[in-house]
Amino acid sequence: MNAKGPKPLDPHTGNVAVPNFLKVKKLNEVVSYYMNDKITHSVYKAIQAATSFKNVKKRQLFEPHHKVPEVGELGPKDIDLHLKRLLEDGTVSQLAYLISDSAEKQPEALPCYATFPETESLDLSRIYLELLDYSVSSLLSYLDRKPETSKTLLWENLESDLEWGARKEAPFPQLFLYLRQAFHNENFRIPANPEYVKDFLFELEDDLHKKGRVIDVPGYGLFGIKNSKEAVQIMDYVDDFIQSKGTKQLRHVLMDEFQKIAMEEKLYYSNTSNPETTKFKTERAEAFARALSGTPSPGTPGMLSVVLVRSLAELAEKELHKQSAERDRNRFHDIKKNLLSESGSWERKVLLVPDKEFKSYPEELKRMLIDDLEIGYSTWETKTTTIHAFFHKNANSVRQIILSLGAATNVETWKILCIRQLVESNEPQIKSIFREPDLVKAYGKVLRKGYLDYFPWYYAILDLLGIGRIFQDVFFAQAKEKIKGQQNHLKVRNHETSKKEEQAKIQEKIKEEEKIRSAEQKSKISSAMDEFYFKRRVPPTASEIQGEIAEFPADQYYQILDRENFVFISWEKGKERMDQILCYPANESFRNKARELHRILSERMEVLQNKVRTAEEEDTRNRISKVIKHIDEWFASHKSSSDKAGSPKGKSESDDPYESFRKEIDKLRKVDKP
Repeated sequence: MNAKGPKPLDPHTGNVAVPNFLKVKKLNEVVSYYMNDKITHSVYKAIQAATSFKNVKKRQLFEPHHKVPEVGELGPKDIDLHLKRLLEDGTVSQLAYLISDSAEKQPEALPCYATFPETESLDLSRIYLELLDYSVSSLLSYLDRKPETSKTLLWENLESDLEWGARKEAPFPQLFLYLRQAFHNENFRIPANPEYVKDFLFELEDDLHKKGRVIDVPGYGLFGIKNSKEAVQIMDYVDDFIQSKGTKQLRHVLMDEFQKIAMEEKLYYSNTSNPETTKFKTERAEAFARALSGTPSPGTPGMLSVVLVRSLAELAEKELHKQSAERDRNRFHDIKKNLLSESGSWERKVLLVPDKEFKSYPEELKRMLIDDLEIGYSTWETKTTTIHAFFHKNANSVRQIILSLGAATNVETWKILCIRQLVESNEPQIKSIFREPDLVKAYGKVLRKGYLDYFPWYYAILDLLGIGRIFQDVFFAQAKEKIKGQQNHLKVRNHETSKKEEQAKIQEKIKEEEKIRSAEQKSKISSAMDEFYFKRRVPPTASEIQGEIAEFPADQYYQILDRENFVFISWEKGKERMDQILCYPANESFRNKARELHRILSERMEVLQNKVRTAEEEDTRNRISKVIKHIDEWFASHKSSSDKAGSPKGKSESDDPYESFRKEIDKLRKVDKP
């Protein structure tokens, strides 16, 4: 919204002051020379007859094309003359409203006129608000009819902006609402009151914002959306555009920055519990803005994509978090529904999740599963991992689990004991089922299956002799103690294993973060060099770049240069290292940057060669010649397959490290969120 600040207050009442365009005079309050004119008076009476609150919705307030009773046909010039007279007297006010008849063209404003509303109020406020509501409804109808912004349509407009910028008024009518321009059309032969337009648009835009149907894109207009999901989709389309154009037209200045952002994005999405975010799209957009020539601002070629991202980011981020929370809730309800499944099979009604998988669940999903009062939870230790176990505490569901286990064959012992642990951990809530003798008997049968592996080896002989049951209670007690001791031992071991895995993950994350920090340091130095090479077209010295990056102390600065293999080139005035020309690292990623560098510096060299040079320009010429020589030598010793074939394009995009990152990130983002 184009905020205009708070509205002025009436000093007498303290309420918001009624603006002048809503105040009209009664006839007995003015001495009007114009009212002596029969036609002017007839026009006034026509406007007065049409002025009523109920006429607003029916669009029956007086408009310039309406007929005036008692008067023959009036041409546009004649009606305008009499309307201007009434406006000058203050007995009539010019209002306006917006209409939209199709999704193909922008909404347009139409003028209308009103006199003092004798019986309804003391001013035109009610009529004004009704005109406003009518206009809001018209715009909502327009936005509803208008199809969602497709990727093709958006890219066409972004391409146009990248080439030309916003060089004319209302340049992107397929994307934006241009409401201010709607008041400049052939219907307003008498120009609209600027104060009316300002106030009307303030209220209109505010209402549309509150309804979540428009986003203000500073410097361009109002961007209409169907809902917040569309904001996410548009962000994706714009990000694709920025990556596509940024890695082609501006590859030479964006590669390092985009690669650093890609490293951060890959690290973030490698944790599957993290929700989707707009953070990296926003970072790419800002990097793209910095790479554009000059001092980019709204209207500068290429800035439409950047300002769209800035404007949509907050809404899209909220929508992504909402979607993430909704996915967690849906996943939770699906799990809970399955635990209460009609199926009598225990395998459907018990959820067993290994620790590593459980840790990948979003935090909110884990919290809901553990905290829900209707779901029973416990853990069980196996020889390899901790198992997180869940069942529904519904008595009938637990009964079915026990009966199903009793009837099942070849069930692994640890699963039986794990379910026993679930039952015992939640016994207070399900104790009613153990009042049933048949179920108690079935449960004893299940426990016997689980404990049998922990009975002494000779139990089978005693059972064969028919005296096993005499010792069964003793063996059960011994088995319980063995299981308890084993669980304690496995818990310590699994905890240590898990701790080591976590430490390994932390160390891996630290390594990745260190790589990102290094990439960020390299990117900052490269960006400062880009300013010299591609905008000023002057090869910089190491000390000149150091002066641009005050955050790095001298020792750290030169350590970064050495670590990242930046190239120092000596020249006539640069024998000392700090005075030598600084060039980009001469690795394979230098190819695209070197090609653009060679072109720009060769053009500058040609200009300098053909003129009388100042001392500063002579220094620049010497620096350029050294850098061009370095680039020529590098290409001579680093011929790619396409170079050898005579192609100027150099290394294929499939070998681009940034493209590799993009593919990895896409894979990570497509993994189903648990």
